[in-house]
Amino acid sequence: MSTGPASGARLRERLEAALARAGGGPLTGPFERLVGYRFAVDERAGLLVELDLEERHTSQYGVAHGGVTLVLLDTVGGVAAALAVGEALQRIATISLSANFIRAVRPGRVVATARIDHLGKSVAHLVMHLHEGGAAGPLLATATGAYRLFRHDG
Repeated sequence: MSTGPASGARLRERLEAALARAGGGPLTGPFERLVGYRFAVDERAGLLVELDLEERHTSQYGVAHGGVTLVLLDTVGGVAAALAVGEALQRIATISLSANFIRAVRPGRVVATARIDHLGKSVAHLVMHLHEGGAAGPLLATATGAYRLFRHDG
């Protein structure tokens, strides 16, 4: 979630609050533990979803299975939208995800970032990027996603 330089501290607070509500469990459900990704905040890039990509994440060709790439892009988009809405959000669902695979994703650290293009009452639209090594590393994949926002207030 990249919304400007002043938002880093606020984003970090929202992420920490969400993690606290999860009570030490996975923020996004059991699948988070299966894949092994984690969340962080970068002052410039915003929300990060990081993964130390291992052999268990690869296809028969020794590169990341495309599904792993999609999981990271979708997760960073959905969580960025959820954090932007805050406690008014009851739940969120992906309604559209379109990805472009630019380079092979090889074992090592990969980082997904997101930028909110539109945050409405019921739909959010985001652009996500997957980078090698860190948020400023080589671009591996991009995606756009639309997310349905189910708010407590309707």
